[in-house]
Amino acid sequence: MATADPALLDGRIRAAEITVAAHYGRTMVEHSVRTSGGLVVRVIEYPAAEVAEVALPPIVLLHDIASVNALALPLVAALPMRRILAVDWPGHGLSGPSVLPRGTDLRAHVVAVLDNVLDAFQLTQVDLIGHSLGGQFALYFALRRRAKVRRLVLLGAPGAAFGEARPATAERALAVPVVGTGILGLSTSEHFYRRRSERRIGSRGLDGYPDQITEIGYLASQRSDFAPSVASLFRALMTPFAARPLTALSHDELATIGVPVLMVWGENDIVMTPATGRASFDAIPGAELLEVDGGHMPWLNDPERVGTAVSAFLALSMPRD
Repeated sequence: MATADPALLDGRIRAAEITVAAHYGRTMVEHSVRTSGGLVVRVIEYPAAEVAEVALPPIVLLHDIASVNALALPLVAALPMRRILAVDWPGHGLSGPSVLPRGTDLRAHVVAVLDNVLDAFQLTQVDLIGHSLGGQFALYFALRRRAKVRRLVLLGAPGAAFGEARPATAERALAVPVVGTGILGLSTSEHFYRRRSERRIGSRGLDGYPDQITEIGYLASQRSDFAPSVASLFRALMTPFAARPLTALSHDELATIGVPVLMVWGENDIVMTPATGRASFDAIPGAELLEVDGGHMPWLNDPERVGTAVSAFLALSMPRD
């Protein structure tokens, strides 16, 4: 455990977040949203750093499972004219705990949490950026709340939203009751956490980025709420052998997404490569694909190219705006 004092641990996370945000030219404002189900969701607001010529809706940023929003700050830097709301998913970051009961309807749960977040900020429409599981959740929301989503960016393979996904060998044990919580609750070093992260990004993929990016993720994983919350989310997603029914979106469902989609996909994504998941991607009408020489966090592998593409895609307006 990084520290036995929860307040000190949370203070270290906040201090590191402020440092990284400032490094990328952004300030941050914390908000707390209580959902209709009683969850406490922390939302980090990055106000626009520059004045935009055209008013566009805020961007809602959704991170991966067992991850943090700080990893996306190099991409946030490419969007200086946009107001961004980064959601610490329940049980992650500095949000409150969220141990999902057995049999939870994950799609309904995701939509309810995001409905509550948008309602708290009185938002009728947003752009969504989702990484991995965050992309899966963004697709769920776009499917159920089409009118509320203007544009959608998927970063990396979108979790188990595509039917070609299979549970990684290392993650199967996390879906086992008690065992998963025990594994996630093991005390590790920040060095080990960084090495594990680099396996998803690519060798030395964090070189050149502020050390606090790794520190934030590591410290968040040492909070007492993290292990039981994240383990319950793994169980809601999969059994030890396969994704749970209705986790993946069928091709027929993907065909009804109905909003413009840009997918940024690393050619060596360890979760699912573009070649493996191509059939599901092709089912999304008019979706644009940017393949990057990289892994599961492609914006870190090629920040300039990805930042330019995402900024241009989200700057476009649609007739219904």
